[in-house]
Amino acid sequence: MRALTVFFALLATLAGAYAGFYVMRELGPDDLTGQYGRGAATIDGNLMQSKNFVRVVEALERELGPDGRIQNLNVELLQADVTAVEGGRLVRVEIDAAGRSQKRDVGDSTPSGTMPVSKLDPKALDRITKAARKETGEPVEKLSLYGSSRQWNVDMLRGEPDSFIANLNGKGLRLSGEENPEPGGAEPDSLMRAKNFQKVLDAIGKEGNRVLDITLWPERASVVVEKDGRAVNLQFGFDAELTNRDVAALNGAQTESIPLKSIDPKALERMAKSKYVKGLKNAMYAILRPAGVFEDAPQWLLYLPEGNDPTYVTASIKGRGLSWPGRG
Repeated sequence: MRALTVFFALLATLAGAYAGFYVMRELGPDDLTGQYGRGAATIDGNLMQSKNFVRVVEALERELGPDGRIQNLNVELLQADVTAVEGGRLVRVEIDAAGRSQKRDVGDSTPSGTMPVSKLDPKALDRITKAARKETGEPVEKLSLYGSSRQWNVDMLRGEPDSFIANLNGKGLRLSGEENPEPGGAEPDSLMRAKNFQKVLDAIGKEGNRVLDITLWPERASVVVEKDGRAVNLQFGFDAELTNRDVAALNGAQTESIPLKSIDPKALERMAKSKYVKGLKNAMYAILRPAGVFEDAPQWLLYLPEGNDPTYVTASIKGRGLSWPGRG
C-alpha cells in the first residue's frame, strides 16, 4: 500500500510539472501570448470585415513598414498571409485573427509587380463582400490581392458565379474578362498620368534609346526596344517596376523605331482633354507605334470604353491633332 501511495504521488508530481511547464510557456516570465498562434484569439466577426482587416494592415506595417512591398496577399476568415519583397529576398508574413504575426525568409526574389503596404484600404473589404453577396446571395470564402495588378480576386463559398475581381479600392466588382466599370486611367498611380509615364520612359532608357512599340494600360506597360539588332521585350507594373524581360530576334515587321527622347509623357493627358475622350477616366489603353493609321509617322491610338463613339482616337507623338476613323 505504501509503495502504491508513493507511485500516485510521483504521478501527480509529474502531471503538475507538465502543467506548470505549459503555463510557464504560455504565461510565464517570457509572456508569449502576444506571439503568433499563442492562445485563443478574440475577434468579433472575421478578417474580411473592414473593422478587423485593420489588424492585418497594422501587422504588415509592424513587420514590413508602410513602404513594404507586397507581392500578394490572401485573406480568409481567421487568418491572412502575405508574400513580400524585402532587401532582394522574398518573405512570408502570417497573421492570425488577433493580428499577431510571424515573418520568415522564403528565398530570392524575382522581378514581379508589388505595391506598398500604405496602399491597403480596409474599407475596400466591406465594399467587396457587400457587392459579391448582392450578386450571388452567398458569402465570400477568400480574398486575394496581387501587387502586379493591384486588383482583388474574390472567391465565393458557393453559388454562381464562383469568383469575381474588384479594383484596389473595392469598387468595380466584375467577372474576369469583363470591362472595368470604373477604369483606372485617372487614378493617382495610373501609368497614363504624365508623372508616372515618365518613370516608365526613364526605365526604358536603361535598356535602349530606340522604341519599337509601347502599349500602355493604367496598371501596366508592354514595351519593345531595339538594342544591338535585337528586340528587348519589357513588362512594367505600377511605379515602373520591371516585371519581365525577354530578348528575341527582330521580326519582319519591326523595321522602324522611335527615338526615346521624342516621346512626350504628357501626350495622353493632352488627348484626354478632348471633349471626345472626356478625361483619363475614360482611357482604357493606348498604343504607340512608329507608323500611324493615317500617316507614315509615329502615332498614338487611345482606346475608349465599349459603346463609345468613336471607339478610339489617334494623335501625333505629342498628343496633338486628334482624329479617328471616319471623321469628316
